[in-house]
Amino acid sequence: MKGLLRVLLVLSAFVLAVPAWASDRSVHDKTYINLFGGNTFFDGSSGLGHGGNAGVVGLRMGRRVETHVGVEAQVAAAFAHLQNPLHSNGGDANQYSGAVIGNLYAFGSPNTPYLSLGLGASSNLFNDQLGQGTSLMGILGVGYQYLLNDHVGLRLDVQDQLLFNAPTPSAANINGVQVTGGISYFWGGGHKSSFPVVDPAHP
Repeated sequence: MKGLLRVLLVLSAFVLAVPAWASDRSVHDKTYINLFGGNTFFDGSSGLGHGGNAGVVGLRMGRRVETHVGVEAQVAAAFAHLQNPLHSNGGDANQYSGAVIGNLYAFGSPNTPYLSLGLGASSNLFNDQLGQGTSLMGILGVGYQYLLNDHVGLRLDVQDQLLFNAPTPSAANINGVQVTGGISYFWGGGHKSSFPVVDPAHP
């Protein structure tokens, strides 16, 4: 399943890398908050054992600064048995992460797919032997945003997350695919006019 998710992620990234200029209506410049939940599928080659998959919850806050460009901050917590069961002390190992992400929207409309690129850090609690470490984290993802009305929207994201120099039993890096869905709330902003507004001349 993880292999299929990565293939779909790469194909979607190539498609979204080509700018799409079609737009069915004006875009609001709104700030938003997004609550999300889902699952993280860690790469089996990292030596984390079969308990590496984990539920994840998190929060994003951002703004669509241009028609095709947005920026957001993301924080998340994955509750996992990251350690190999053979080296585990029986307790849960957790991953807490934060990142700054740029979104490239394919369409100018509020309902659009997008490509995500981000950089952040991940704090990973392993077993007693490996301890806790903080790793640099790179993000490549795709998603889709759908607005139900002017203030509420739904969102689906698939992110390929690479944790660099993590203290794993058999690999220097951890690669995981995070699949999440969530609900967004938008506020502020307004319509952009395509024509300049000229005040009437005064006598």
